[in-house]
Amino acid sequence: MNKKEERLHRLHALYEEADAPCLYQRVADAIEEGIKQGVFRPGDALPTQRALATEIGVTTGTATHGYAEAARRGLVAGVTGRGSFVAARASDVDVMPPPAPLPPAAAWPARGEETPAGQPGEKEEPSRMNLGFIAPFEYLNPSLREALNSMLHDMDAGTVAGLQSYHRPAGMERHREAGALWAARYGVPVSGRDLLVCAGSQHALMTILLTLCTPGDRIAAESLSYPLLRQMSWRLRLPLVPVRTDACGMLPDALENACRNGGVKAVYLMPSCRNPTLTRMPESRRKELVEVCRRHDVLIIEDDVYALAFAAPQAPAFAALAPERTCFIAATSEILGGGLRVAYLCPPQHALDELERSISHTISMVPPLMAELAARWITDGTADAVLAAKRKEAAARNALARDILDGFPLMSRSTGFFCWLGLPDSRTGRNVAVQAKERGVIVAEGEHFRMGHGAAENGVRLALGGVQSREELAAALGIIRSILES
Repeated sequence: MNKKEERLHRLHALYEEADAPCLYQRVADAIEEGIKQGVFRPGDALPTQRALATEIGVTTGTATHGYAEAARRGLVAGVTGRGSFVAARASDVDVMPPPAPLPPAAAWPARGEETPAGQPGEKEEPSRMNLGFIAPFEYLNPSLREALNSMLHDMDAGTVAGLQSYHRPAGMERHREAGALWAARYGVPVSGRDLLVCAGSQHALMTILLTLCTPGDRIAAESLSYPLLRQMSWRLRLPLVPVRTDACGMLPDALENACRNGGVKAVYLMPSCRNPTLTRMPESRRKELVEVCRRHDVLIIEDDVYALAFAAPQAPAFAALAPERTCFIAATSEILGGGLRVAYLCPPQHALDELERSISHTISMVPPLMAELAARWITDGTADAVLAAKRKEAAARNALARDILDGFPLMSRSTGFFCWLGLPDSRTGRNVAVQAKERGVIVAEGEHFRMGHGAAENGVRLALGGVQSREELAAALGIIRSILES
């Protein structure tokens, strides 16, 4: 038995063991289990869909649907004229930064002992210039030490002790009021009693999907979008529907067609600065999309996490245009620090109680200490000062990127936290990412953001704040330029 036959029979056995309710899902589950067990390795060719259909006794259409589902999960990739292959695992660039060795001072020494500077024979990870993970200029984050000292000085013992107690899942009243002030920075008019404190924007998004959607509901999104949306929807059994875009964002006619096909429960949008292409949606396009959503009773999930990189709201928020059907997520991580894990969820009022129950059932509440820090920085002006400093640094780094990559199709916004580098059809984002990594630079390939099959923009995303200095950024961008020129 040759390898091709062996893989076909093994896939058949895994298919028989799968217990998904739909046949095509059993095909995808079999492929996934085969990868987990090491039966299929990155680069391995899978049986043809026709051969698999014959082997397991289903239609070719079912096998094709199963392969498409496996591709949606990021397990396989189709190559025109050659077949389907097990995909190499892409780095989760929007989940966590690549592992890096901790400096000696970060170790936990025994009490009274000096921290060892490193043990002989320890293998150090090679240093990387990380343009893959968006962590905007974290050296400009507000001082945690100063905030904690100020908090202890200003608060009486009872108030401090209250931060260690249970509170209602929506958050403490003063924390929600601070959230309303923060949402106003995005152009979202809301009061503190009408929002929820969440443990970061990812938690807010998961809470929305878990609460307001049911397995089988379809979620519409632009063809390239936030990669964790794909992971969340898969785990919650919410099929993604990629919708075509143009220079202004999602096309209303394309969304209309998706809705007419049935089952679209929600649409996910990043209107002021889409990740990864920086597309900015004008007011006219937003109003057209609102009308489509109203006609088909579609929930709008507005995750404008990078909007504050720019000086003023670019256009009215969806939450202002259609408050009755918009869940707006006001993030703080990019400004106040990713470790804070505080965001504010501004939902339609009819969904507020149900969303709060989901928070109660999952994490009980956001840690009040973290919410207190965010509230203090928002209300005392610290957040605005940090935001101004980050915009200033972003402006300098965008100018640097435009200068070094002059002559290449670079999409850059004046004070954005990342750039989008378009690539010709002859170069894939993954190819450029592999070459860059070999030379010590990490970038986020466009394939990582693909929401489904079909043509989408080809390129790589370059985060500008993941390296400490402009000099280091210039060196990394110089390497990217040399790869493009080679």
